[in-house]
Amino acid sequence: MSLLTGLPDDLPWTRQQAFLLLDGATISDLPARLKQISPSVSTYALYDQPPFAALRDLSPLLVAIERADEPLARFFLQHAAQEWGVLLFSCAPMHSVGEHLCKLLSVELPAGQSALLRLADAAVVHALYASGDQRLFGPLTCVVTADCVNDAWHIHRLRQAECPVLPVPYCLNPEQNAALDQVDRRRALLDLDTHLLKHFPRFHVGETLIQRWPTLQQMETQASALGLSSRSGLFNFANLLALLDSRDIAQHPQIHHLFHTPSLQSPGERIALAVDVAQRWASQRQRP
Repeated sequence: MSLLTGLPDDLPWTRQQAFLLLDGATISDLPARLKQISPSVSTYALYDQPPFAALRDLSPLLVAIERADEPLARFFLQHAAQEWGVLLFSCAPMHSVGEHLCKLLSVELPAGQSALLRLADAAVVHALYASGDQRLFGPLTCVVTADCVNDAWHIHRLRQAECPVLPVPYCLNPEQNAALDQVDRRRALLDLDTHLLKHFPRFHVGETLIQRWPTLQQMETQASALGLSSRSGLFNFANLLALLDSRDIAQHPQIHHLFHTPSLQSPGERIALAVDVAQRWASQRQRP
C-alpha cells in the first residue's frame, strides 16, 4: 500500500494553522474546483501582484484548512502522488504566509540571472528546503511534500526559535541550484513514464513507479551516452527501444551502426532516422 494514501502522523494540526499551496498552472480551473469542494473557501493568489498579475488565472493558490479529514485535505491527499501541492503549517495568518511565499516566486541564480520558481511543485519545494536554510521558513514552521518516486513524505521543520530574515531577492547557492536541475531531470523521467505507459504498455512493465524507475534511469543514461541530452532526444530514444522491443540497440546491428559510425549527422538526426527504421520494422512485424 502506498504511503501517500495517508498523511504523516506527527503534524501539528491542533497547535498551528494548516495551509495548502496548490498549483494553478497544473490543476485546470483551480479556483472553481476549490469552490466546488468547499463553497466557503478563502484563497490567496500568489500572482495577484505585479509583475505576475497577467498570469493570475494560473496562480498558485494558498488555502487555509482546519483538519486532515476535511474535503480540501482529502482532495490534496487523493492527488498527492501528482505532486502539484504542498502542505504548510504556521502560527501566522494567511496574508503573512502568502506575503512570505511571494518573496520566493523569483530568485537569483548563482550566476546572477533571475529565475521563477514553481512554488506549488512538491519536488521544487523539497529541493529548496532540503538545503536546511532556515531563512526560507519565514512564518512557516513545517513544510510537507509528497515524493511519488520514493513513495514517501518529506517533512521540513523550522529548527530555530526566531527565523532569520529572508533576503529579497533570495539567492540560490550552487547546491540548491544543482538540486533544482535534478528536479527538472526527474520531471522529464516522470513525463517519460507517463508517455511509455500510454503508448507502449507491453514494453514498459512494472506495477509501480518505484519498480519502473531504474528502467527510466537506464534509458536516460543510454541516451546521454549517445549524445541525446535533450528531452526530445530522450523520448525518441525510449520510443526506439519500445519499437524494437529491446533494451539494447547493440542487438540490432543496423541501428547500432547509425550511432557508432562517423557521420556529419547530429545525434538528433540519427535518432530520428533510427526511429523511422524501427517504425517500419514494427509495421512489418504486425502484418499478417
